Parts: sequence; structure tokens; C-alpha cells
Amino acid sequence: MRGFFYGNWFIGLCAVALGVEAAMQQQVPLNGPWYHAIVFLACVAFYNHAYRDLARTGAGDDRARWYALHGHQQRTVQFVILGVLCIALLWSWVRFQGRPLHMDAHHLLTLLVFPFVGFAYYGIRGASLRRIGWLKPFALGFVWAGLVTVYPVLLQAALHGSALPDLGLTARLFLKNLMFIAVLAVLFDIKDHASDHRNAVKTIVVQRGLRTTLFRIVLPLTLLGVSSFLFYGATHGFSPMKLVLNTVPFGALLAAIHALRKRRTVLYYLAVVDGLMLLKAMCGIAAMRWF
Repeated sequence: MRGFFYGNWFIGLCAVALGVEAAMQQQVPLNGPWYHAIVFLACVAFYNHAYRDLARTGAGDDRARWYALHGHQQRTVQFVILGVLCIALLWSWVRFQGRPLHMDAHHLLTLLVFPFVGFAYYGIRGASLRRIGWLKPFALGFVWAGLVTVYPVLLQAALHGSALPDLGLTARLFLKNLMFIAVLAVLFDIKDHASDHRNAVKTIVVQRGLRTTLFRIVLPLTLLGVSSFLFYGATHGFSPMKLVLNTVPFGALLAAIHALRKRRTVLYYLAVVDGLMLLKAMCGIAAMRWF
């Protein structure tokens, strides 16, 4: 069980689920299992790389101890994942070679900006967006929103010539996913409060404290998010069940905010807080599929 969460397999599952949800909400065809497998493995590999030195950072939590115990195994797993990714990308290149790409420079730049910000988050030539505490959650939200909201649409259009959905809809979903994941990132910073304080990473939690972060920043943002969604849904003819299903993740987020008043384990954050992404995706998929 710990390996599923500490090894970042669960976060890869969340990325795939959110991508399927966003594609369905924008009413574009899914890119197929091969694309989703690449997204899954790339996400796992990225987070494995990000936490590769966790056991040597001095952190004393259960995840650091797990990495210290399974370090050799994780390096082997990472090597295998990267190898599979290279084969998958090569196969994709061969498969689509000769087909015209329906993509201009603007679309290509849009696809490249998200991985660039992702790597800049953990550091490029010593500069890291993670060190800018107030920007940290929004940088993560930006990368995740691009991966799950923009990538499925642009790649479908580029490879198959599909029409792009309404730009306003894509922008709204992008902002919704960005803010939802940014809020989760702020909650995650509660877990790292002590180490961030020692390392002078001035996150929102370090600067504002726990209660202010939870009840004067995260709670209002969550209420604003659910209110704006309910207004949009009510004015665009969403069925009552569709409104209810898409509101469930916000209710669960409010429950998590209340629960984080107390100290929680790393596994709680990885399973419950990250799990809100999977819950959001499943509720969104169900709402689009049946309502």
C-alpha cells in the first residue's frame, strides 16, 4: 500500500483521470490508451525524479524512511519507466510519421510551456520556482491544469485534425483545475511547514500560519470556486444531478480543510488530499457520462 502512494503511482492515476474528465467536459475524443499510458508513466517518472534525494534531505517522516529503505528498487523502477517511455515515444513517432500535423507555432509553444514550468519548479541552473513560496502552489496548478486540460485537446487536434473546442470553455476549465490543484498544493505545504521554515522557503503556511491559511485563504477560495461553478451551471442549463456531482469534490475539500487542523501523516496527504483529484475526476466523468 505504501509503495503505491510513496512510489507516485497514485499521482499518475490522478493525472490520467483528470485528463479524461477534461476531455469529456470539452467534448473531444479521448486520445486512446497509448496516450494515457504515456501520461501516467511520465507523471510517475517526474515525481520519482523530484523525490529521488528525499532520504538524504534529513526529513524524518515515513516517506523519507521508505525511500531510504527502497532506494535501490526505486532507481531500478525509474530506469525501467524511462526506458518504456522512450520506446512508447519512439513508437508514437513511427506511427504518426508521414501524417500532417495540424499544429502551428502558437500551439507548439503552448505544449512546451507546461513542461518548462514543471522543470523550473524543481530547478533549472539553480533557479527554482519552488523557492518563491507564494508562487509555488500556483506554478503546480498551472502545470497540472495544462497537462490535464490543454494537452488532450491540442494533441487530438494536432494528430487527427479535430476541431478545437470553444476557447472560453477551455479557459474556464483550465482556471478551475488550476485553482483546485493550487488549493491542494497549499494544503500540502502544511505537511512541509517545519522543513520549509528551516530552509527559508516562505510558503503561504510559513508566512501566514496554519489557521490563517486554512480559514482565511483556502476556505474562501474553495467557497468562491463552488459558488462560481454553481452560478455557471445554473445559468447554462446543468441538470440538478450534474450540479450535485460536480459539487461533491468541493464538499470533500471543505472536510479536508477541517481535518487538517490536526497533525496528519504523510500517507494521509498522499491518499486523502491527492485523492481529491481522483474524486473530482470521477464525479466529473460520471456527470458527463450519465447526466
